[in-house]
Amino acid sequence: MISMHRVKMSFGGTSILDDISFSVSRGERVSLIGPGGSGKSTVLKLLLGLLTPDAGDIVLMDTDMIRASDRERQKTLRGVGMAFQQGALFDFMTVAENLTFAMEHMTDLGPEEVEQRIDSLLAGVKLSRTKNMYPYELSGGMQRRVGIARALATDPVVSIFDEPTAGLDPVTSTIILNMISNLAGASRDCAQLIVTSNVEIGIRFADRLLVLNEGRIVADGPWRELLLHGSDWVRNFLGVRLIGLDFEYAQGLKLPAEFLAQHWSR
Repeated sequence: MISMHRVKMSFGGTSILDDISFSVSRGERVSLIGPGGSGKSTVLKLLLGLLTPDAGDIVLMDTDMIRASDRERQKTLRGVGMAFQQGALFDFMTVAENLTFAMEHMTDLGPEEVEQRIDSLLAGVKLSRTKNMYPYELSGGMQRRVGIARALATDPVVSIFDEPTAGLDPVTSTIILNMISNLAGASRDCAQLIVTSNVEIGIRFADRLLVLNEGRIVADGPWRELLLHGSDWVRNFLGVRLIGLDFEYAQGLKLPAEFLAQHWSR
């Protein structure tokens, strides 16, 4: 469903992505994590066809996104649901109009079906009463939830979430993550990718992590195994962000016993 093979990207002679390869299969849920400046945003722009790599191959739903015609790329991207940072809602449209815009341009649904879909999605993100409200009337967390609803409004084959909880408090972050899991999880054939610098969010969303650092995929696998990775940098990047968690909460995440023993004492 999503595939990057030996992709390289540079700006002004500075390497941003250096020979990265990964894939996300149908029905798979994956977290792409890494520190700021590691190249995560560039990966997203390449997947969405906003940039062309210097080298390598990018395939999205069996479409060669580099060599395909503009029409073929546009057709493929109709199957992608993208939730941007901060929600990225049209501020001159109501909540319902934001969702309608996505469906009118990317689906063949009729007016009644669109209306039913809006009601269902807003109920799913607990925002039924905001249907006729404008983004400025919503809190930051509410705007994110509408953005998620819009991303899933088209019943996408591929769902991508860019830092969906950045800047939000822990309670709101948990609510949003649960909603993504519930709504996106309703389609088991959907390939899901979340991009985040928050390790805790990454491991709560998916069992598999792609760890990006300085433009390279330095680790790829089940996150519990990566906590004991052979690379000091990978272990430290993941571990430092987890050792501040409450012990009982850490146990609930089913962290490896060896990792718990190293970083927590009772």
